[in-house]
Amino acid sequence: MEFKNHKITEAVCALRFDPSKNPWDVTFFSYFFDKIKQKGFEKKQEIKPVQLNFEFKGDSEPQSNIQHGETQMVFKTVNDQHAILMGNNYISFHSLNHYSGWDVFMPEIIEPNIVDYFSLGLGKGVLSAQMIYINNFDLESGKSLADYFKFVPNMRDFGEGEENSHFFQSNYTVAPNKQLSVKTVLNTAPNLNKKVILECNCIAANNSSIEAPWKNLADDAHSAARNAFVQISSDYFKKLIK
Repeated sequence: MEFKNHKITEAVCALRFDPSKNPWDVTFFSYFFDKIKQKGFEKKQEIKPVQLNFEFKGDSEPQSNIQHGETQMVFKTVNDQHAILMGNNYISFHSLNHYSGWDVFMPEIIEPNIVDYFSLGLGKGVLSAQMIYINNFDLESGKSLADYFKFVPNMRDFGEGEENSHFFQSNYTVAPNKQLSVKTVLNTAPNLNKKVILECNCIAANNSSIEAPWKNLADDAHSAARNAFVQISSDYFKKLIK
């Protein structure tokens, strides 16, 4: 792997499929669990998303209603290093706090487990693949965010002052079929440590001009998200994580 001391706390590869081409029933959770638990995914947890909405009509009291989303299931390894989230026409693979690189994540976690998913008769008509890299780290003492990322203004160029917080998000269309976003956040903790979150996120869509297999889309999304990180990172930051 190029960056052995990276700061990635979570890497996610998500795939979405055409609902018109796939059956769905909550019993698929049990069938899938039976297949993957022998590979170490022995823990499971049900997720039921809830959305609270308020409706305002004139001077009357606002009316609220709760909408329950479709049930999802999280399967985790015993050591909590990997997880799989499964839902209706959706599956995502998560590497948590120890990312070992795409050349390991794809062949050792994604490919063998998505084969089990496909064996249930699911996963027809892939719509998109998404890759998300979430980095978390503390700034070194005496350093500013501009020392790590090329696009951030450096307060030292404008006079005296100290950087306390920062938020930036930018979205891009990458021809012919990708949507890329980059988000950086800086917060100063109560102990005065400066904590950084960097998220590189890319969705590669399967559209009429790009009819690609799921793995090609996943590789494309990974490459674009990784390239975004490489392009915005300073030489100083790259040396730190080599």
